[in-house]
Amino acid sequence: MPVIYMDRASIESLTEKDIREIINENSTDVKYGMLHDYYVGNHRILGENKKDSTAPNNRLVNNMAKYITDTATGYFVGEPIVYDSQNDEYLQTVQDIFDYNDEQDHNMELAKQCSICGSCFEMLYLDEDAKIRLARVPAANGIMICETDSGFSTPMAFIRTIISKDKDDNVIRKVEFWNSSLVMRFQSLNNGYLNMIAVEEHYWQDVPFVEYINNEERLGDFEGVITEIDAYNKVQSNTANYFQYNDDAILKVLKLGDVSSQDIADMKEKGAIILEDGGDVDWLLKTIDDTALENYKNRLREDIHTGANVPHMCDESFGGNLSGVAISYKLWGLEQICSIKERKFKKGLQRRIELITNILNIMGHNYDYRDIVPKFRRNRPQNDMETAQIVTMLANDLSRETRLQLMPGVENVQDELRKLEEEKNKEQEDFGVYKNFTKAFQGAADRTEAVTDEPEGT
Repeated sequence: MPVIYMDRASIESLTEKDIREIINENSTDVKYGMLHDYYVGNHRILGENKKDSTAPNNRLVNNMAKYITDTATGYFVGEPIVYDSQNDEYLQTVQDIFDYNDEQDHNMELAKQCSICGSCFEMLYLDEDAKIRLARVPAANGIMICETDSGFSTPMAFIRTIISKDKDDNVIRKVEFWNSSLVMRFQSLNNGYLNMIAVEEHYWQDVPFVEYINNEERLGDFEGVITEIDAYNKVQSNTANYFQYNDDAILKVLKLGDVSSQDIADMKEKGAIILEDGGDVDWLLKTIDDTALENYKNRLREDIHTGANVPHMCDESFGGNLSGVAISYKLWGLEQICSIKERKFKKGLQRRIELITNILNIMGHNYDYRDIVPKFRRNRPQNDMETAQIVTMLANDLSRETRLQLMPGVENVQDELRKLEEEKNKEQEDFGVYKNFTKAFQGAADRTEAVTDEPEGT
């Protein structure tokens, strides 16, 4: 488990020995390695062997695990998260930090890891230029220690593990224990004794780590359908085995007579066989019930999509220019799991903003992290004409900022508002130049007309 619970008094009284015990008891979890293997295509079918070594042994991987994660993650945060605040200066400051960290890509990777493993961590730190940075910490490399007697999971400490190798191929394990004021650093060589090498203070005024969870149970999106994925891989592999067996089928010949192997080879080459009376030629084939086999595979695939709540996007029913309502019905199941994802992910984003705000206030500001509100937008198939019509119809009821947030192509609403204001100012300036030019031109024309109208000799 990436999270363990302790009462506050026990956490605050942890000794160096206690920390080592926690690290050793929670240092390995095979679950995360298995889930990652399934995402990258290293499925159980690849390790299976036939008892008969001469039989075909195709091992096909249909990577439904990757399809489920990529589809769910793309639908959830494929459209970048936008932020809203009444304090424009504060919002711009935080947005600049996000841009410095390429936050859109960072959020996508966090959401993908949550989809695979059920949870993921984020570390906040200051770089060499004293700028706030964000880093992803895989669930397998972190342990969050939370208080048990609170109504919500209050992070009280965090343990981070980093595995590397030196030039001599020795395994170096570095472990960091963070609380709200300091970090204790440990190190071991080749999984030996963990030695404390440093104790340092930090200035985050909190544990500078955030946990993002996929759901309350911390389950990955495809974790519940792994057995069905295994069954689908197996039936697809066996289908390939059937066809390969029949391609390499044994030729059965009855009453061929007294012939040698060379005679048989010549008959195969010439395409003719001479048999005695009552002789016959046939292949030893395995019979395949195509209808039953395809029905079984289709049912398995349907069960996988239903269990994961991720639709089969290649289904013919997704074709055509569907209305927004029709698309919503087809994505109903996916929308439900993304609603859960959104509520959990939003809590993580709010904690991230709170930690960033702690540092900004140390630098002399007086911001309240609750002034910034993250807003999610689904990356669903869009009927662009319908969306544009809806936004236009809402012009008298919603602000321009809110309407821009509804548009799927707008990544940074504040930038769009600033660009609109700049364009408006430029148009006004251009119009002012045009008016002055017109006025000057008209004045010159009037003067010319007055001179022309004077009598000769005046």
